[in-house]
Amino acid sequence: MTSFLKTILYGIGVFSLFTTIALILKLVTNHKPVDADYFGLFTNSDLMLGVVVAVAVTIAHKRKMRLK
Repeated sequence: MTSFLKTILYGIGVFSLFTTIALILKLVTNHKPVDADYFGLFTNSDLMLGVVVAVAVTIAHKRKMRLK
């Protein structure tokens, strides 16, 4: 598997983990947004925050693996 594909899969994994944790927290706290765009639970800003977190964690992971 190429390095680029591994990086993309790692980023998708981080994004899915972030959205899963956000979903669990929203369900546990009964905090459902009024203007939810996706499945009645997520807004655009929630998903954009997930993308930003996934990119940041993926870049940090990539740099860490380069230093080893």
